[in-house]
Amino acid sequence: MLIPSQRLKWLPKKVRLAHEYCFFLHDEFTRMLVEYEAAKAHIVSFRFSDNTERRKFERLAKRQDAIGALRALGRHSEARRIILNTVTMAMVSDCAHHIYEALRCLEKRKVVPALNLLRKPLLDSLTYLSWMVADEDEFYTAFTSGDPTKMTQKIIGNRRKDIFEKAIEKADLKGIVNAEEIISRIFDASNHDGLYLFFQHAVHLITVERIELKTSPENFNFIFKSPADDDVYELLYATLPTVLLYMNHLILALYQRVKPMDPGARKALLFRSDNVYRFLHYEGGAAALASALGDALSPHVKCTACGTPLKVTRYNAARLLLAESFRCTCCRRISPFPLSWIF
Repeated sequence: MLIPSQRLKWLPKKVRLAHEYCFFLHDEFTRMLVEYEAAKAHIVSFRFSDNTERRKFERLAKRQDAIGALRALGRHSEARRIILNTVTMAMVSDCAHHIYEALRCLEKRKVVPALNLLRKPLLDSLTYLSWMVADEDEFYTAFTSGDPTKMTQKIIGNRRKDIFEKAIEKADLKGIVNAEEIISRIFDASNHDGLYLFFQHAVHLITVERIELKTSPENFNFIFKSPADDDVYELLYATLPTVLLYMNHLILALYQRVKPMDPGARKALLFRSDNVYRFLHYEGGAAALASALGDALSPHVKCTACGTPLKVTRYNAARLLLAESFRCTCCRRISPFPLSWIF
């Protein structure tokens, strides 16, 4: 669909669709980042009240940074928006780089480097993105306090559940993902179906401080693990689509604050990302989605090569959402279909 089959050959077959979905989510928030940067949407513009204020700003900016100069002029709202926009763009870029390289490593059976790359965006960045969405005022106050200890994961961890729940509600994900499940899957060392143990073992050869993470006798973490084993893939892709869907919605919510995007483009992204998630994770979701898309599209869409009406199979349902194309069930020709344009 999105990824050439040659790149997927080393992945277990049962996780290939989940992997493509994860890449789709990565590509979407990367695309938004590129478009926002190209449009300079994150740049804050304003008019000085008069030439006196302008000259004062220029003098202050020579002695300190522009943020300090704005604060000295009493333009705190402009300074705040600049800081929040800068943090948003930089953190999204950092997440995108790490996630892309991790997914590419997984395609090559390089599991340990992939887990190392995923550790930062999932254990660190995800919490800060959640905090920014859940309570922007509190995040800004802590970030600009001059005291980095107020930003540590140890301090935030005590309130992580409350932060994630508020972020889920504000990011239009209520009823789709669950804060407790995400936290358990990423941060709970005692959850044997979670990723925290894998993250720690990928970084450290020996772990003894916590019984849940303790290295087994006569062993080093992951050193003797066969790259042909599928168990890590199965656990990883039981969690990664949920976490990346959550991250994608967080980034979308933050971009809306930088500058609201086209309503149709936003609806299309939410429709595509949420419904592929339902396709993957909800019992009966794939069949229900194929049926709904078939009812809506089949009477109006035909293969451009042979004229056969579109038949929305499970494969075509996923392909329509992920790649905006479909495969004719008669001549097997791939035809583009601008699903996002409908919105």
